[in-house]
Parts: sequence; structure tokens; C-alpha cells
Amino acid sequence: MRFICDVMLGKLAKRLRLLGFDTVYARSVGALEEYSRKEGDRVFLTRRSTAAGFSRTVHIESEQARQQLIQIKELIKSVLNADRVFHRCLECNAELADVEKTEIESLVPEFVFHTYAHFKVCPSCKRVYWEGSHTEGMKRIIKELLS
Repeated sequence: MRFICDVMLGKLAKRLRLLGFDTVYARSVGALEEYSRKEGDRVFLTRRSTAAGFSRTVHIESEQARQQLIQIKELIKSVLNADRVFHRCLECNAELADVEKTEIESLVPEFVFHTYAHFKVCPSCKRVYWEGSHTEGMKRIIKELLS
């Protein structure tokens, strides 16, 4: 399942990416129109009252990212794959690649380099990711979504 979030749902877009979903974040009406022409099969998540050319639109009511995820729980529950969690770049949506620890030493703080063993890198924007303390919170959210 692939999503597109409008400009009012940036945090939801990041959370969906954390969960492994291919999620575009459209920052403008023009971007929405372009995606609707090219990729109209995406589920459009919005706080707006219009569908913007997408065949499937879900109107999100809450302003809180956690509540927004709970609202779409039934939509994503059956396709949520725990093996895909933490596999997308939060910023650009690209799939992350495993990287040897020695390759990223100069890219992360020294404490992080010496504390964590596994790292991923975004092949597009070059951001480096590791399973830090924030992952526990996401694991709780995933458990909640699957229950």
C-alpha cells in the first residue's frame, strides 16, 4: 500500500515511512496534482475536504500524529509488515541500505559510532540511521497498531 500525505500531514508521512510504507509528502497543490496524474493509485491522506484527483481519499480528523495513525489503523493493519519497519528514509522516502560500520564513522557522532553496531544509509540523500532510543517508542506504536 502506497500513500500520499498533503502538506498538513508531515508527521504522519514520517511515521508511515518509519512503518515501511512508501509515502510521498506533497508540500504543494502543484505536487499533489502531479502525483495524481502519475501515481493516482496511492491512498491520499488529507485534512482537506477535497480528494485532489485520487481514487482513494481518507480524510484525517486529528491534528495529532499518533491519533492520525490510530484513525488509519484498520487500513494499514493487514498490510503492515514488521520486517519493513525502519527501512525507509524519513526525509526522502527512499529505501535504506545496510552499510558497514566503518563506512560511516565520520558521519555520526563518536558516541553513536561506539554505542551501536548496525547502521543504514539513504542512497539518495545520504542520511545515516541507527536503532537509537526512539525505536522503543515506535515498537510500542506498532504493537498498538497490530492489536
